[in-house]
Parts: sequence; structure tokens; C-alpha cells
Amino acid sequence: MLKINLIITCCFILLSAPVYALTDNQQRLHKIEKLVHAYIEQQLISRGDERIEITVKALDRRKKVALCPQPLSLSLPGKTRLSRHTTVEVKCEQQWKIYVPARIKRLQSVVVASQNMSAGTLLTSSNLTLAYKDILTLRGSTLSQLENILGSKIKRQIQRNQAIIANNICLVCRGDPVTIYARSGTLTIKSVGKALRDGSIGQVISVKNSSSGRRIEALVIAVGVVEIKL
Repeated sequence: MLKINLIITCCFILLSAPVYALTDNQQRLHKIEKLVHAYIEQQLISRGDERIEITVKALDRRKKVALCPQPLSLSLPGKTRLSRHTTVEVKCEQQWKIYVPARIKRLQSVVVASQNMSAGTLLTSSNLTLAYKDILTLRGSTLSQLENILGSKIKRQIQRNQAIIANNICLVCRGDPVTIYARSGTLTIKSVGKALRDGSIGQVISVKNSSSGRRIEALVIAVGVVEIKL
């Protein structure tokens, strides 16, 4: 009986040894992943209400890395910079080095469509909402304030949850009535007119003054509002 117990004990030790060795290796790999995450995080500065998401690709747990007697060295290989898809070099001096891929998302709160919309749809609080989007994947100037575009129109079809881009809307649309403010110092003259072409915030468009019949160039400053300097 004693001999049987001894055999069982020996078998257990032999079978357990590789498991313990693998566990130690896995812990080192996990530590490397955490170091890469921290390394990237330290170099990124969030702006305003921006959220940063860093996803470090899990290393193959079959990969063997020897215990490093000194602190690991982390850097970006060559002359690369942090980007949406980046790679970090992790080095144990004069022993080994590995390259760890990671993905970076810079999320900002932007105005998005809360439903599918066709061209010409009037933008309201019922068909718009705010959502966090990865700005590195968006093209064009995004919008962060709902109230600034309420009452404007979408210029092309847009899908639910798609970010609203400034160039895709007209705060002043061709043929729409507009309020014209003519300013000179503290003097402001208000009149009305008609937009002769579409315009987004900050764009200069042609407007026809309803009173004088004159065609003028004016700056779009809000929904249905333009401004000229006297």
C-alpha cells in the first residue's frame, strides 16, 4: 500500500511541474501586457471629456519569456509614433525582446443620428443624440453641441448612430429665409433675406436682401442667421 501511495505521489509531482512552470510564464506575459498598457497611457493626454481606450493584444501564452533580472525597457520601434494601431517593443537587455500590438481609441462625445434620416430632414432633439465615437475613424468636422444645429437640415442620407459632420448639414439652406445682422462696432441693423446657397457654420454664402433686393455675401453664424460687417 505504501508503495502504491509513493508511485501516485511521484506521478502527481511529475505532472504538476510543467503546470507550475507554465503558470509562471503566463504571469510574466500578463505583466508585460499591463506594462504596455501603462506605457501607452502615460503618453496620451485626454482633452476635455475625451475618453481613451487602450486594448493590448493578448500574447500567445505558449510563448516563453525568461525571467528578466532588471526592469524591462519599453519603447516605440524605429521612428514610429502612437497611432490607432501601434506596436510597443518590450526588451530585456541582452536577453530577449518582443513586440506587443495595441489598439488606441480616442472617444469624444459627438452629435449622432438617433434614427435613419433622408436628405432634407429637419434636425430636432427627437432625431439627434450624443454618443462617444472614436474620432480617429471619423472624417470631417464633428459637432459636440446639439443646440447649435437644431432646426438645420441634413443634406444627404444618414444612418442611425452615424456621427453628424458639419459639411453634411446646412444651417442655412438654399431658398430658406434668413435673418441678416449688419454690424459696425456697437451698431447692429437687422433685416431679412433669402439664402442663395447652402451654408454651414462659419461659411460665407450669398444672400439676397428682401428689402433692397441686393445680393450680399454674409457669414453663417447660427441656424437661419447670417452676419455682415459694415
